[in-house]
Amino acid sequence: MPLGRKQGVIVDAGRGGHYRVQVENAVVSCREEDLAEPVPPKRTREAGSAAPRVKTSARAEPASPPPRIDLHGLTVEQALERVVEAIDLALRRGADQIEVVHGKGSGRIRDALHRHLKTLSVVASFRLDPRNPGVTWVHFG
Repeated sequence: MPLGRKQGVIVDAGRGGHYRVQVENAVVSCREEDLAEPVPPKRTREAGSAAPRVKTSARAEPASPPPRIDLHGLTVEQALERVVEAIDLALRRGADQIEVVHGKGSGRIRDALHRHLKTLSVVASFRLDPRNPGVTWVHFG
């Protein structure tokens, strides 16, 4: 199963088509439809063979915005569960960061989120958005 650009190994098959997959030192959960066959290594061309011609567009595709999750209206427990699911999905899709909207409020969700992010090995760093303290940006390694 690819996680971003990394390959993983299924370590546990649960009920209802859910799997736990180890990627380096992180274990993530996913559904069966998120699993993919391993990508075979690229073959090298034999000497003397011509490189295939690839038609390129003059216009580059715009980069897609980073995934965003909104935690308004959730309990702390629900919020943390949704963040873990969002991180799993973002990594499987190759994202290098996500935007977590927790709001300003009492700070309970923000504080719990930051404590939890520190424990996740796939999180390289996180920070509050300097323009909006109700948003935390989570970056992956």
